Amino acid sequence: MPYYNYKTKDKSGKILKNQTFAANRQELIKLLHKENLTILTLEETVATEEKFRRKLHKKIKIADLAFFAKELAVLLENGVPLIEAFDVTLKQIESAGLLKVITQIKKDVEGGLSFKDAIAKHKNAFGNIWQDLIGAGELSGQLPYIMRQIVSFLEARIQMRKKVMNALTYPALLFILAVCAIFVFVFKIIPIFEGIFDSFGSQLPALTMAVINLSKVLRQYFWIVLIALAVIIFAGKKFLSTIYGKRMYESVLFNTPVAGGFALSLSIERFTSTLGVLVKSGIPIVKALEISAKASQSVLLSERLDDARGKVMGGLPLSEGLRQTGLFSPIVVQLILVAEKTGNFSGMLEEISKYYNDNIDTFVSRFTALLEPMVLIFMAAIIGTLVIAMFLPIFKIANLG
Repeated sequence: MPYYNYKTKDKSGKILKNQTFAANRQELIKLLHKENLTILTLEETVATEEKFRRKLHKKIKIADLAFFAKELAVLLENGVPLIEAFDVTLKQIESAGLLKVITQIKKDVEGGLSFKDAIAKHKNAFGNIWQDLIGAGELSGQLPYIMRQIVSFLEARIQMRKKVMNALTYPALLFILAVCAIFVFVFKIIPIFEGIFDSFGSQLPALTMAVINLSKVLRQYFWIVLIALAVIIFAGKKFLSTIYGKRMYESVLFNTPVAGGFALSLSIERFTSTLGVLVKSGIPIVKALEISAKASQSVLLSERLDDARGKVMGGLPLSEGLRQTGLFSPIVVQLILVAEKTGNFSGMLEEISKYYNDNIDTFVSRFTALLEPMVLIFMAAIIGTLVIAMFLPIFKIANLG
């Protein structure tokens, strides 16, 4: 039975907020009108007890979408009608955001909308790829197969994200430890040595003076420095959220040695894997290119792919269109050329996706192997410099004695 949050106003003008179960929205409206209450808001939600029991999180994560797609695929493959399949998945979803979205989709489908049109109303949650794939599945009668394709696509995205996160986790922890150690030196240890050096009454070495002066500035103007950093970070994020900012950032990033190749490979892998799923599911190549370009999550790549799509619509072979972007390696262009000759686009796109996957795996392995010692060297250099700066005056006095 649905659970509703509502806000009403009684005859005296008092605002009342409440929650209750009801058979449906119309029944609850009738009940409230009988009580002479004016309805201000009425929204279907999840019972508080159920939220607590299921420990729902607010955001819609990619893992939530993958779980929903997998559950729906299994149910549809076993002959469960779509509406009943929604009822089952709603009992297992762990995202409050997705629970609300699927509840609305179920209502829309019950009201006569197609699954494609119902899901199109929630592009922020699903994106264009779901709408087009589900539309193709409904037209062909292959919705269970399409849901399996979506599951494979989302699980590949999850695995790719895990690879990148695993590569960065340990170096990030080392860097945080280094920053914490520097803070302890600057705010605790250096002031102690500073007091000791004041009693010496002699000229301190240049390195020691520089470290002490830096420590004084950071201690004295700590909040100003912190606010300045926060402003810089905020302004940087705002700038990078604009098309111009993203384009400028990616232009620099993609031309950066080592890191540029990795970033570009991630974007191209997202593009080719999405394109492969769309083409395999029967989406026309021009439409598939449009959706896949957005899925790359790169402004620069998306713009060049849109340009290539326009040329393909004008009669240029896809392989040549991709070559002219200047972002695809010769092997990829050659594989697309073979696909154009054989007609095996989905198979070749899977091979290209694997090729970039292998490149990413290789980079992650090498990057992790190189970054860990680099961070350790950075820690040793910074902390070693601070230690030497503090002990130089003591060594100097010991030598004079």
